Amino acid sequence: MVAPGSGDREAGDGRAATGTPGEGSDPGVGDAGGGDGVPRVARLVVVALLVLLLVPGLVGFDAWPLTGWRLFSASRHATVTRWVVEATDATGDTRVVSLEELPLRDRHAEWQMAELPGAPARQREAVCRALAGEVHGVEPTAVELTIARDHARLVERGGTWSTVHDLEPFHSCPVGDDRGGDR
Repeated sequence: MVAPGSGDREAGDGRAATGTPGEGSDPGVGDAGGGDGVPRVARLVVVALLVLLLVPGLVGFDAWPLTGWRLFSASRHATVTRWVVEATDATGDTRVVSLEELPLRDRHAEWQMAELPGAPARQREAVCRALAGEVHGVEPTAVELTIARDHARLVERGGTWSTVHDLEPFHSCPVGDDRGGDR
């Protein structure tokens, strides 16, 4: 005996309604995907997408636009420390010169500046003088260049967020003197 309301109707071919395809079933759903009603093409698409997303993440290369692992894996805090160059003119006014203002070859100078804390004084001076020559092209009134760590942090004041910069000078050199600072 079958409980009332549990699908005790009989199919037209003499089978009980058990979920197997028969008369009146959806023609797009059936055994094409392995018996559970999912088409084989859908399974292949899902497997292909999983491979396209997981392999780059596990191997360690970025196959954008499929992956962007580094965009989400970088830790973000309220304080960010970066290396910057600061130009000082004869009156003592200072300005942080963006590396984007320098020629293309110097756009990644922050990498070389990050290696300076453990470097000998000769190397620090060489990097500073090389940057001083490029900064002189952008800021012709500069007389001194300072390589500094910029500890930038987000601060909320009166409902608006602003960035506060705290520069920590690391190494300075003259700009445009006759010892090779001006190229």
